[in-house]
Amino acid sequence: MARTVSVGVDIDALVHYHRIHGLPEGRASNAAWRDALPRFSEMFEALGVKATFYAVAADLAIPGNADRLRALVAQGHEIGNHTLNHRYDLTRMTADERVVEVGQGRYRLEHAAEAEVVGFRAPGYNVNADLLRDVAATGHTYDTSVFPCAPYYGVKAGVIGLLGALGRPSQSIVGTPRVLFAPRAPYRMDPNEPHTRGDGLPEFPVTVAAGLPMLGHAFTALGRRGAVAAAQLAARLHDHVTVEFHAADLLSLDEDRLEPALAAQRDLRVPLARKRETFEAALRALLDGATCVRLCDLRLGPPNEGARA
Repeated sequence: MARTVSVGVDIDALVHYHRIHGLPEGRASNAAWRDALPRFSEMFEALGVKATFYAVAADLAIPGNADRLRALVAQGHEIGNHTLNHRYDLTRMTADERVVEVGQGRYRLEHAAEAEVVGFRAPGYNVNADLLRDVAATGHTYDTSVFPCAPYYGVKAGVIGLLGALGRPSQSIVGTPRVLFAPRAPYRMDPNEPHTRGDGLPEFPVTVAAGLPMLGHAFTALGRRGAVAAAQLAARLHDHVTVEFHAADLLSLDEDRLEPALAAQRDLRVPLARKRETFEAALRALLDGATCVRLCDLRLGPPNEGARA
C-alpha cells in the first residue's frame, strides 16, 4: 500500500495562547497570521507540500487576514474549519451554541476564502458524539480532531491544574480519557462513540508513533535528530501520517517581539532558524517514499477498513 502524508496548520491567534496561560488578552498581537503564515507557506513551497490550514473565523475581523486566507488557497492549500471563536468548552455548549460555532465558522471561512471548506478540527482536540453530528450536519466531510497521545493528555491536565492553583485559570479543558484508546490510523467513527470504529464520519487522527506525536511542538522539543528519528518511526508504523503544526510554531518570542509573559510557552524561546531546520528535516523524512495529500483529497475505504492501527 502506498504511503501518504497530510500536513495541517492550526492558525491559532496568539490571543488563544493568552487564554491558555491565563494572560491578559489585550496584549496579544496578530503575529500568527501576519508573520507565521508566510513562513509556513515558504517552507511548504520548498518541500512541495500542499497543506490544510485550519482557521478560526472570528480572526477574519482583523484587517488583512481574509487576504492571507485567499493567498493560501491560491497557492493550492486547503482551508479547514477551526470554529467561529475557538471555544475550548465547545463540547459543553448547548446544541444551538455548538451549531453557531461550527456552522457559522464554516460559512464565514468559505465566504472569505472563496473556497469550499469540508474539514473540521476542534479546539483542544475535544470532541463528542453531539459535536460530531453537528460537524456532519453542517456540511463537513471529515474530522481531524482525535489526538490519542497519553503524554500530551497528562501534561495538559497538569498545566491546567497548576494554573488553577496559581489563580490564573486556563480556559482549556482536559477532555475525555477515552481518546487515549482511539484508533491511531484513519477510521470511520461510531456515531455514538467517536473514539471507536463505526460507519460514521471519517476521522484522521493526529499521528502518534510509540507515544511520539507528529506535532510541531514535539519536533521542537525533540530537536533535529530526535524529530527525524520520530518521523522515520512513524513512517515505518503507519501507512498514513497526519502531521499537525500550529502557526505559533514558526514564531519566536524575541525575534517577533512577542508579549514577554508568553515565555511560559517554552517552544517560543527557540530560535526560528533552528525550528525551521528541524521541521524541514522531519517533513523530508516523512515524505521520503510517500505522497503528500490534502485531507480533502484523501478517501477512506468501506466502514471499518483502514490502515494499520
